[in-house]
Amino acid sequence: ETNGKVVEAAASISLGLKDVEKVYDARTLEAAHEQYGGSIGLLEIVDVCARANGFRGTANRHRRDALRAAFSPHWGQDLRASVTPSTISISGILSNVANKFVRENFMFVEQEWRKITATRSVRDFKQISSYSLTGDLQYEKIAPGGEIKHGTLGDETYNNQADSYGKLLGIDRRDLINDDLGALASVSKRLGRGGALKLNDVFWTAFMDNSSFFSTGNGNYDDGTDTALTNDGLVAADILWQAMTDPDGKPMGTMAKYLVCPPNLRIAAFRLMNSQFFSSDDEEGSSNPWAGTFEIVSSKYLNNSAYTGYSTKAWYLLCDPNDIPVIETCFLNGQEMPTIETAELDFDRLGIARRAYHDFGVAKQEPRGGYKFKGEA
Repeated sequence: ETNGKVVEAAASISLGLKDVEKVYDARTLEAAHEQYGGSIGLLEIVDVCARANGFRGTANRHRRDALRAAFSPHWGQDLRASVTPSTISISGILSNVANKFVRENFMFVEQEWRKITATRSVRDFKQISSYSLTGDLQYEKIAPGGEIKHGTLGDETYNNQADSYGKLLGIDRRDLINDDLGALASVSKRLGRGGALKLNDVFWTAFMDNSSFFSTGNGNYDDGTDTALTNDGLVAADILWQAMTDPDGKPMGTMAKYLVCPPNLRIAAFRLMNSQFFSSDDEEGSSNPWAGTFEIVSSKYLNNSAYTGYSTKAWYLLCDPNDIPVIETCFLNGQEMPTIETAELDFDRLGIARRAYHDFGVAKQEPRGGYKFKGEA
């Protein structure tokens, strides 16, 4: 009996999937080696799936019919009533293999956004709302009798909403003729990378378009002459951060965790966070109080002129997004990676189609979770 999981394992081995033994059990891998020598080509996968679905020709000579049969578990059922249709489908096999390569190439693209965002799972594409985390939730002394008074959530609400993004690529007849399984892997990798680039694009577009979010009115923006990323700038920034208050005028009680800066300031940030002592140009002989204080997040998007709000000098202090997030990313059903599906191309084209889609949304949340510094007068 043809086993789709064995074919899938053989394809993964052929394409050099990392840690393949962690993905498939020993019995499946052993069967893949026994049946296919641990290696399988694209046309052979088409043949295996087509035959399992009742086709009696070969993909080498009858590509159109072989592809139709491979993509349809019920192909030929009306012609061969005595044949029980198989449940094996090339669509499922190639999609499963492709999705194993998506994560690897998705993660090759910059992932700095993950550090500074809160994430949540949503069930649909409807708008969702969150209340401000700075409501009246401070505990009160419990009076005799044990009555506990109700707290209230903040009046401010922050919205977010998942949307769909996707791309379609085709594998044409030349790749089928060349028996090029690697072409499918290449398409999968590119689609995985494309998904990561889109997520970065949406995330940093939302984060950097922040002139009304980080503002003097919100009490989380400073454009003074002392805002350059230096020791003096950090001293001034720390004073402002410690003075931040909630809507009732009481201390926020939050700690800054991330120092977010463009690549132009990355080395200066590393020196401030990693040096044990100041150089003679700063404060000779004194210990560096900033060593290890903040975790550095440096994104190439922050100083890219294609994005509204870009700057080569502005920098931010943000608290842990699990405490008070300045930005949130939501994923449909918690799926943080793109999904790839495989299908036969339309009738006017001979080949295989790969489509990838990713459902997510990004929106700014609580202004009191961060502070922006212009970095220049």
